[in-house]
Amino acid sequence: MCRILFATGYGRDIIPLLDALVKASENDPYKEKRGRGKQHRDGWGYVLLKNGNVRHYRSMKPVFEDTDAVEFLRGELEGFVTLMVHARAASQGIKSLFNVQPFAFSSRHGFTFWLIHNGDLDKSRIIQLADLDENELENVSDTYVFATYLCRKLQSPTLSNLLVHYRTIEETTKSLYNTVTLFYRSTGDFVAFITARMSDEYMKNPLNYDYGKLLVLEKENLFAAVSSTLELYHPAEYEVAPNETAFFVRIHEDSFEVKRVHL
Repeated sequence: MCRILFATGYGRDIIPLLDALVKASENDPYKEKRGRGKQHRDGWGYVLLKNGNVRHYRSMKPVFEDTDAVEFLRGELEGFVTLMVHARAASQGIKSLFNVQPFAFSSRHGFTFWLIHNGDLDKSRIIQLADLDENELENVSDTYVFATYLCRKLQSPTLSNLLVHYRTIEETTKSLYNTVTLFYRSTGDFVAFITARMSDEYMKNPLNYDYGKLLVLEKENLFAAVSSTLELYHPAEYEVAPNETAFFVRIHEDSFEVKRVHL
Protein backbone atom coordinates (compact mmCIF):
# COMPACT_ATOMS: atom_id res chain seq x y z
CA MET A 1 0.00 0.00 0.00
CA CYS A 2 0.93 3.63 -0.33
CA ARG A 3 1.04 7.13 1.14
CA ILE A 4 -1.04 9.84 -0.50
CA LEU A 5 -1.46 13.59 -0.29
CA PHE A 6 -4.02 15.93 -1.81
CA ALA A 7 -4.02 19.62 -1.01
CA THR A 8 -5.47 22.76 -2.50
CA GLY A 9 -4.67 26.21 -1.14
CA TYR A 10 -1.59 28.34 -0.69
CA GLY A 11 1.75 26.70 -1.25
CA ARG A 12 3.29 27.87 2.01
CA ASP A 13 0.72 25.73 3.87
CA ILE A 14 1.27 22.72 1.60
CA ILE A 15 5.08 22.54 1.84
CA PRO A 16 5.02 21.04 5.37
CA LEU A 17 2.62 18.35 4.15
CA LEU A 18 4.91 17.48 1.26
CA ASP A 19 7.89 17.29 3.60
CA ALA A 20 5.87 15.03 5.90
CA LEU A 21 4.99 12.70 3.03
CA VAL A 22 8.66 12.35 2.10
CA LYS A 23 9.56 11.47 5.69
CA ALA A 24 6.58 9.14 6.08
CA SER A 25 7.59 7.29 2.92
CA GLU A 26 11.07 6.67 4.28
CA ASN A 27 10.08 5.72 7.81
CA ASP A 28 6.49 4.65 8.39
CA PRO A 29 5.99 3.29 11.93
CA TYR A 30 2.38 2.31 11.16
CA LYS A 31 3.53 0.16 8.25
CA GLU A 32 6.39 -1.34 10.25
CA LYS A 33 4.10 -2.38 13.12
CA ARG A 34 2.11 -4.44 10.60
CA GLY A 35 5.24 -6.38 9.67
CA ARG A 36 5.40 -4.93 6.16
CA GLY A 37 8.66 -3.00 6.39
CA LYS A 38 8.87 0.72 7.01
CA GLN A 39 9.27 2.22 3.54
CA HIS A 40 7.22 3.13 0.48
CA ARG A 41 9.96 2.85 -2.10
CA ASP A 42 8.35 1.53 -5.31
CA GLY A 43 8.22 4.87 -7.12
CA TRP A 44 6.40 8.14 -6.66
CA GLY A 45 4.69 10.83 -8.64
CA TYR A 46 2.67 14.00 -8.47
CA VAL A 47 0.32 16.31 -10.33
CA LEU A 48 0.65 20.03 -9.71
CA LEU A 49 -1.96 22.53 -10.87
CA LYS A 50 -0.71 26.09 -10.79
CA ASN A 51 -1.51 29.25 -12.76
CA GLY A 52 -3.55 27.32 -15.31
CA ASN A 53 -0.73 24.84 -15.92
CA VAL A 54 -0.54 21.15 -15.06
CA ARG A 55 2.72 19.33 -14.35
CA HIS A 56 2.65 15.52 -14.16
CA TYR A 57 5.74 13.68 -12.88
CA ARG A 58 6.45 10.00 -12.21
CA SER A 59 9.66 8.26 -11.17
CA MET A 60 10.76 4.79 -10.11
CA LYS A 61 13.02 6.37 -7.50
CA PRO A 62 11.69 6.41 -3.94
CA VAL A 63 10.47 9.89 -3.14
CA PHE A 64 12.97 10.15 -0.27
CA GLU A 65 15.86 9.51 -2.70
CA ASP A 66 14.61 11.72 -5.56
CA THR A 67 16.02 14.83 -3.91
CA ASP A 68 16.30 17.10 -6.94
CA ALA A 69 12.72 16.44 -8.04
CA VAL A 70 11.34 17.03 -4.56
CA GLU A 71 13.28 20.27 -4.19
CA PHE A 72 12.03 21.44 -7.57
CA LEU A 73 8.46 20.71 -6.52
CA ARG A 74 8.93 22.54 -3.21
CA GLY A 75 10.13 25.56 -5.15
CA GLU A 76 6.95 25.55 -7.23
CA LEU A 77 4.68 25.70 -4.20
CA GLU A 78 4.08 29.43 -4.25
CA GLY A 79 0.74 31.17 -4.49
CA PHE A 80 -2.48 29.20 -4.92
CA VAL A 81 -1.88 25.61 -6.08
CA THR A 82 -3.45 22.18 -6.12
CA LEU A 83 -1.20 19.18 -5.51
CA MET A 84 -1.68 15.42 -5.44
CA VAL A 85 1.21 13.10 -4.54
CA HIS A 86 1.53 9.31 -4.35
CA ALA A 87 4.38 7.22 -2.91
CA ARG A 88 3.97 3.55 -3.83
CA ALA A 89 4.47 0.36 -1.87
CA ALA A 90 3.40 -2.20 -4.47
CA SER A 91 0.64 -4.67 -3.60
CA GLN A 92 -0.78 -5.54 -7.03
CA GLY A 93 0.90 -5.20 -10.43
CA ILE A 94 4.59 -5.40 -11.20
CA LYS A 95 7.08 -2.88 -9.85
CA SER A 96 7.62 -0.66 -12.89
CA LEU A 97 7.25 2.92 -14.02
CA PHE A 98 4.02 1.89 -15.76
CA ASN A 99 2.34 1.28 -12.41
CA VAL A 100 3.64 4.41 -10.68
CA GLN A 101 0.86 6.85 -9.89
CA PRO A 102 -0.78 9.29 -10.58
CA PHE A 103 -2.30 7.70 -13.67
CA ALA A 104 -3.43 10.05 -16.43
CA PHE A 105 -6.39 9.25 -18.69
CA SER A 106 -8.39 11.15 -21.29
CA SER A 107 -11.99 10.10 -21.78
CA ARG A 108 -13.93 10.00 -25.02
CA HIS A 109 -16.65 11.86 -23.09
CA GLY A 110 -14.67 15.10 -23.01
CA PHE A 111 -12.64 15.18 -19.81
CA THR A 112 -9.17 14.31 -18.58
CA PHE A 113 -8.33 12.95 -15.14
CA TRP A 114 -5.46 11.94 -12.87
CA LEU A 115 -5.97 9.23 -10.24
CA ILE A 116 -4.18 8.01 -7.11
CA HIS A 117 -5.31 5.25 -4.74
CA ASN A 118 -4.20 3.66 -1.50
CA GLY A 119 -5.56 0.18 -0.84
CA ASP A 120 -6.51 -3.06 -2.54
CA LEU A 121 -9.43 -3.63 -4.88
CA ASP A 122 -10.75 -6.78 -6.54
CA LYS A 123 -8.97 -6.35 -9.85
CA SER A 124 -10.72 -9.25 -11.59
CA ARG A 125 -14.15 -7.93 -10.65
CA ILE A 126 -13.37 -4.44 -11.98
CA ILE A 127 -12.13 -5.97 -15.24
CA GLN A 128 -15.53 -7.64 -15.59
CA LEU A 129 -17.39 -4.44 -14.78
CA ALA A 130 -15.37 -2.53 -17.39
CA ASP A 131 -15.74 -5.26 -20.07
CA LEU A 132 -11.96 -5.64 -20.32
CA ASP A 133 -9.68 -8.55 -21.22
CA GLU A 134 -7.95 -9.93 -18.11
CA ASN A 135 -5.10 -11.43 -20.16
CA GLU A 136 -4.14 -7.98 -21.47
CA LEU A 137 -3.97 -6.56 -17.93
CA GLU A 138 -1.96 -9.23 -16.16
CA ASN A 139 0.91 -6.92 -15.14
CA VAL A 140 -1.04 -3.78 -14.29
CA SER A 141 -2.24 -2.69 -10.87
CA ASP A 142 -5.79 -2.69 -9.56
CA THR A 143 -5.65 1.12 -9.61
CA TYR A 144 -4.85 1.18 -13.32
CA VAL A 145 -7.84 -1.08 -13.97
CA PHE A 146 -10.01 1.22 -11.84
CA ALA A 147 -8.87 4.22 -13.91
CA THR A 148 -9.66 2.31 -17.10
CA TYR A 149 -13.14 1.58 -15.76
CA LEU A 150 -13.71 5.30 -15.14
CA CYS A 151 -12.43 6.16 -18.61
CA ARG A 152 -14.91 3.76 -20.20
CA LYS A 153 -17.96 4.06 -17.97
CA LEU A 154 -18.04 7.55 -16.42
CA GLN A 155 -20.09 9.88 -18.61
CA SER A 156 -19.09 13.12 -16.89
CA PRO A 157 -17.52 14.08 -13.54
CA THR A 158 -20.66 15.55 -12.00
CA LEU A 159 -21.23 14.65 -8.37
CA SER A 160 -24.24 12.45 -9.13
CA ASN A 161 -22.38 10.48 -11.81
CA LEU A 162 -19.27 10.14 -9.66
CA LEU A 163 -21.27 8.70 -6.78
CA VAL A 164 -22.85 6.05 -9.01
CA HIS A 165 -19.55 4.76 -10.35
CA TYR A 166 -17.42 5.15 -7.24
CA ARG A 167 -20.07 3.28 -5.25
CA THR A 168 -19.88 0.50 -7.82
CA ILE A 169 -16.11 0.22 -7.37
CA GLU A 170 -16.48 0.61 -3.61
CA GLU A 171 -18.09 -2.83 -3.58
CA THR A 172 -14.78 -4.33 -4.77
CA THR A 173 -12.81 -2.97 -1.78
CA LYS A 174 -10.59 -5.57 -0.14
CA SER A 175 -8.86 -3.29 2.35
CA LEU A 176 -8.78 0.44 1.63
CA TYR A 177 -10.48 2.60 -0.97
CA ASN A 178 -8.75 5.90 -0.27
CA THR A 179 -8.68 7.69 -3.60
CA VAL A 180 -8.05 11.11 -5.10
CA THR A 181 -9.08 11.98 -8.65
CA LEU A 182 -8.51 15.36 -10.28
CA PHE A 183 -10.79 15.99 -13.27
CA TYR A 184 -10.34 18.62 -15.97
CA ARG A 185 -13.45 19.19 -18.05
CA SER A 186 -13.63 20.52 -21.57
CA THR A 187 -15.50 23.50 -20.15
CA GLY A 188 -12.19 24.51 -18.56
CA ASP A 189 -12.90 23.80 -14.91
CA PHE A 190 -11.19 21.48 -12.41
CA VAL A 191 -12.88 19.36 -9.78
CA ALA A 192 -11.42 16.82 -7.37
CA PHE A 193 -13.17 13.80 -5.89
CA ILE A 194 -11.79 12.10 -2.80
CA THR A 195 -13.00 8.91 -1.12
CA ALA A 196 -12.30 7.49 2.34
CA ARG A 197 -13.30 3.85 2.77
CA MET A 198 -12.02 0.97 4.88
CA SER A 199 -13.52 -2.52 4.73
CA ASP A 200 -15.15 -3.79 7.92
CA GLU A 201 -12.85 -6.79 8.10
CA TYR A 202 -9.72 -4.70 7.58
CA MET A 203 -10.54 -2.14 10.25
CA LYS A 204 -11.09 -4.78 12.94
CA ASN A 205 -7.32 -4.78 13.43
CA PRO A 206 -6.26 -1.56 15.22
CA LEU A 207 -2.89 -1.65 13.44
CA ASN A 208 -4.68 -1.64 10.10
CA TYR A 209 -6.92 1.20 11.21
CA ASP A 210 -3.99 3.37 12.27
CA TYR A 211 -2.24 2.70 8.97
CA GLY A 212 -5.25 3.07 6.71
CA LYS A 213 -7.22 6.02 8.06
CA LEU A 214 -7.44 9.10 5.85
CA LEU A 215 -6.93 12.43 7.60
CA VAL A 216 -8.54 15.71 6.58
CA LEU A 217 -7.12 19.15 7.34
CA GLU A 218 -9.45 22.03 6.58
CA LYS A 219 -8.62 25.66 7.25
CA GLU A 220 -9.65 28.99 5.72
CA ASN A 221 -7.18 28.76 2.83
CA LEU A 222 -6.37 25.05 2.80
CA PHE A 223 -8.10 21.76 2.24
CA ALA A 224 -5.99 18.60 2.46
CA ALA A 225 -6.58 14.85 2.61
CA VAL A 226 -3.54 12.80 3.63
CA SER A 227 -2.47 9.34 4.71
CA SER A 228 -2.27 8.77 8.45
CA THR A 229 1.51 8.69 8.83
CA LEU A 230 1.84 12.36 7.86
CA GLU A 231 0.44 13.35 11.26
CA LEU A 232 3.61 11.94 12.86
CA TYR A 233 5.79 14.37 10.89
CA HIS A 234 3.49 17.38 10.65
CA PRO A 235 1.18 17.65 13.68
CA ALA A 236 -1.95 19.64 12.95
CA GLU A 237 -5.67 19.71 13.72
CA TYR A 238 -6.57 16.76 11.51
CA GLU A 239 -9.93 15.08 11.43
CA VAL A 240 -10.19 11.37 10.68
CA ALA A 241 -12.42 11.16 7.61
CA PRO A 242 -15.49 9.12 8.59
CA ASN A 243 -15.69 5.77 6.86
CA GLU A 244 -17.63 5.85 3.57
CA THR A 245 -17.17 9.59 3.08
CA ALA A 246 -16.47 11.44 -0.15
CA PHE A 247 -15.37 15.02 -0.78
CA PHE A 248 -16.28 16.93 -3.96
CA VAL A 249 -13.93 19.89 -4.41
CA ARG A 250 -14.48 22.66 -6.95
CA ILE A 251 -11.18 24.37 -7.70
CA HIS A 252 -11.13 27.97 -8.88
CA GLU A 253 -8.27 30.27 -9.83
CA ASP A 254 -7.49 31.23 -6.24
CA SER A 255 -10.12 29.49 -4.11
CA PHE A 256 -12.00 26.24 -3.60
CA GLU A 257 -15.33 24.88 -2.41
CA VAL A 258 -15.73 21.55 -0.61
CA LYS A 259 -18.88 19.45 -0.39
CA ARG A 260 -18.88 16.40 1.87
CA VAL A 261 -21.21 13.50 1.02
CA HIS A 262 -21.85 9.92 2.09
CA LEU A 263 -20.16 7.41 -0.20
